[in-house]
Amino acid sequence: MEVKDIKSITNHLLKVSSPWLVSKIDLQQQNKVIDIFIDIESESKFSCAECNASCKVHDKVMHRWRYLDWFDYRCYLNVQVPRTQCPEHGTKILRSTPWGRSGVHYSYLFEQLIMRYCAEMSVSAVSRELGEPDNNLWRVFNYYVKKAIDNQLDLSKVKRVAVDEKSQKKGHTYVTIFTDLDEGNVILVKLGRKKEVFEDFKKWLVEKNGLSENIELFSMDMSVSYKAGREEYFPKSEEVFDHFHIKKALNEAVDAVRKEEVKYVDDLKKTKYIWLKSPQRLTEGQERKLNDFLNDSSMETAIAYKMKTAFDQLWKVHPTKAEPLLDNWLKNALISQLKPFVKFVNTVRNNYKGIVKSIKTNITNAIAEGINSKVQIAKSRARGFRSMDSFMAMIYFLGNDFNYNSC
Repeated sequence: MEVKDIKSITNHLLKVSSPWLVSKIDLQQQNKVIDIFIDIESESKFSCAECNASCKVHDKVMHRWRYLDWFDYRCYLNVQVPRTQCPEHGTKILRSTPWGRSGVHYSYLFEQLIMRYCAEMSVSAVSRELGEPDNNLWRVFNYYVKKAIDNQLDLSKVKRVAVDEKSQKKGHTYVTIFTDLDEGNVILVKLGRKKEVFEDFKKWLVEKNGLSENIELFSMDMSVSYKAGREEYFPKSEEVFDHFHIKKALNEAVDAVRKEEVKYVDDLKKTKYIWLKSPQRLTEGQERKLNDFLNDSSMETAIAYKMKTAFDQLWKVHPTKAEPLLDNWLKNALISQLKPFVKFVNTVRNNYKGIVKSIKTNITNAIAEGINSKVQIAKSRARGFRSMDSFMAMIYFLGNDFNYNSC
């Protein structure tokens, strides 16, 4: 049925003003749908989509956008979008109206609602909540994230950068994530983890008002490709190896010692996490068992654990003592003759400057790891991403506080 007495309210709520007008409101009670029809006044003129010249209307094309629900009714705007007749550019349709973009399914306000929902739930969950196809929602999501990157990402003040990697799926294609260490924002997500991602980052800096000369250091893991990329494309910067990744390599050495010793020490079976957990996270039972092991000075795994603990303490010493204490630790590790630790000593020596810098500055990839955790939650929530573009857009979305209302 057609309702005429609420047009003035509708005009006010939708902010309809000349040359636009509400021509009809159709209420479908059975389907719980409100269709609002918006037309243009006769003899109206609009700007050409190409040159902004004021032009006469050639004809109109009906466009239907889903709008925010009114009460418990699904609301649609049916807008007669004009096509202008430009002397220079011919017939051109308006790229946007006060309520929505041409060629999309949703009004501006509904798109903003989608973006707010995406911050709290997976796109598939948003699809179920709103009753809209997830492919349409992904198109909206990717559009607004890209537009925010184009308009709001400014790298002019970036000086210190964290570099990390993340896979789309377990064991699948990886992306490299560059994060501003000082502001905590994701500043570039690039496919792959070869040294060329640093070349891409250097170009991206220029594109986003930054300078490669401004970059003082990179906090990253000890990846050969990342090291080569930093050295080739940012030779004046320093490298700081993240404590987490150094400790990961050390934990692998400890576990390698345990795996070898467990072959002839049955008590070591099923004790992996006792040796790898931080002491604060051990249960009372695990703590007692660990202390029993540590009292046996002949056990190689216990020796490895004590060396691991001593290595961790290096991050608590005064910067001036970092190098001599590290050198002493390396000497003791070699004396132990534990093969996994001899291998770890070689790793430290090959990355000596970056590890010393890590100890002295205590700079970590904690910010990047925090973003990584958010991405992991999003991956679990979504049960994976169907496209790499959507996965990368989600990383930008979670790693930045963009204003999508201004896009």
